[in-house]
This record gives sequence, structure tokens and C-alpha cells, in this order.
Amino acid sequence: MTVKAVKLGRLHTVLILFVAINIIGDIGNVAFWWANSSSRDASLNTGYIASVVGNDNALIAGTIILLVVSAVYAAALFGLLKKKAWAPLLVIAITFANRALALPLYFISPAFAFWAVWTVILVAVSYLDWKKLKAQP
Repeated sequence: MTVKAVKLGRLHTVLILFVAINIIGDIGNVAFWWANSSSRDASLNTGYIASVVGNDNALIAGTIILLVVSAVYAAALFGLLKKKAWAPLLVIAITFANRALALPLYFISPAFAFWAVWTVILVAVSYLDWKKLKAQP
């Protein structure tokens, strides 16, 4: 019996790229907050997160949240690279959780429209990839 490698195609590669972009973007956002106080003031200190933990701790809380999200995306990336069927589902779950957390915690700006479109694209690509992975022998 010969086992053939399953070709998942461009969709799977695009999803891997998108997840990598999310990881880089989240870590980059944290770095930008630490380096640029005006960005931190605009996104963290004016949102709900600052009212809960205070302006002094908003940076730390926001950093922890984004690094946890990045770690879950990294786990999903590992699963995608290993062609595991659970990985696209994890991408969908963390994407929804990330958006759900972002709405009440951070200052709402016009950039949220961009992230809403990004979320729809990421979830759609993840779902299509999951269907393909699930169908493989």
C-alpha cells in the first residue's frame, strides 16, 4: 500500500500566510504600544481596559491579551503546518475571541472596519481549509 501526500493547495498556503501575518501584526502592535506613547494613549488608555485596570496597567493588560492571542495563533500555525484538521477551527475560534475582546477593551476607531473585513476573510478561508482537511483520508 502506497501512501500519497495530500496536496491542500493554495488555500492552505494562504491560510498559513494569513495566520503568520496575524502573529506578526499582534506582536508588532505590542511593540508599537511600548515604543509610541501616543498610540498607547489612543488605543489603550481611552478604552474599557483602562477603566478596569487603570491607565498605568492598561499597557501590561493589553500586552498580555495580545501575546496570549499570538500564542494561540502560533499553536494554530503549527497545526496548519502539520496539516491537522483542528487547526483551521482553532483559527476561527481565536479570531472570534480576538474580535469579541477587542470591541469592549480597546478604543473603537474606523480601523475596526478593516479588522471586521479581515475577520470575515480569515474565517471564510479557515472554514474552506477545514472542509478540505476534513475530507482528506
